[in-house]
Formats: sequence, C-alpha cells, structure tokens
Amino acid sequence: MIWRLIISIFLILIFVAIRTLPAYAGDGTVQALANISPMAALALCGGMFFPRYVGAGLTFGAFITSDILLNLHYHQPLINPYSIILLLVFCIVFMSGHFLRNQRTAMVLLGAGIGGTILFYLSTNTAAYFYDPSYPRGLSGWIQAGTIGLPGYPPTWVFGLRSLAGNLVFALAFYLVLRPRPENVAICATARAA
Repeated sequence: MIWRLIISIFLILIFVAIRTLPAYAGDGTVQALANISPMAALALCGGMFFPRYVGAGLTFGAFITSDILLNLHYHQPLINPYSIILLLVFCIVFMSGHFLRNQRTAMVLLGAGIGGTILFYLSTNTAAYFYDPSYPRGLSGWIQAGTIGLPGYPPTWVFGLRSLAGNLVFALAFYLVLRPRPENVAICATARAA
C-alpha cells in the first residue's frame, strides 16, 4: 500500500511540473508543452481513488501550489477571478470522481475524464471571453474564445486536444497504479461481511 502512495505522490509532482515548467522554461518549451496539464484527471482520480481527505489534500494542494507558481510567474494576483473559476471546476470534477468511486473501471474513468476535460475547456474559454477585453462582446467573441482564440497564440481547440491527451494519459497512469485488484476487492468484501 505504501508504494502506491509513493507512486501517487510522484504522479502529483509530475502534475505540478507539467503545469508549471512550460511557463518557466522558455518560449520553445511553452509552445510544445502548453496546456498538456492534466487538471481534470488529477481532480477526478483524487476523488475516485483516495480517501476523501487524503485525496482533497493531495489534489487541491497540487492545484493550489501550481496555481500560485503560475500567478507569481505571470505577475497576477495570487487570488483572481480566473483562479477561482478553475478551483470551482476542479471541485466539481473532484466530487464527480468521489461519486464514481464505486464504479472504478477504466471505461468509467475515461468517460469521466473526457467529460471533465470538456467542462474545463468550456469553463476556461468562457472565463477568457469574459475577462480578456481582446475578445469582441457577443456570441461571435465567445465562439472565437472557444475555437480560434486570439491572434498570435495557438488556436484554443489545440489547447482542448492537448488537455484531453494529458488528462487521458494521466488518468490511465493513475488507474494502473491504483485500480481495484481482485485480492483487494476480496479483502474489502470480507471486512464488510464481518
């Protein structure tokens, strides 16, 4: 059991590194690795595979740590509306994982991971539309925020695909480490019967 916790902490540290290193590494790395961050997978797996308080502490700790590092790097306030929106979405996905904890199959995890990615994609692009004055107001500006984004940056659909790839790979890595095993299921069933 301890090795699973160690590997889980290692995966969480990888999450913080994947989310923050592109900002600190330089332009080429930023373009190559930007938005591969597996935020939805971390929240989902934290809620699904860990006891509630351990999962909340590890996953929200990783999110808040990486968010502070990014806000410091980009000279943003530590607490800003965009961070609060991300945190709320993170909470929704974490609780979804918690409610799905009795259905820990790879297919459920992948489906919920896709759903979490879509929720993050829509939420972050909608927040960008509202908080970035570069987007024109109205439906066309919201569509621009959700598809092509702003000139001079990669299209936001690329952000969506990179997020999806990062979330699915990270969720599968967590699943392979923490998936229910027949011997564990038998022990839990015996403990419940006693």
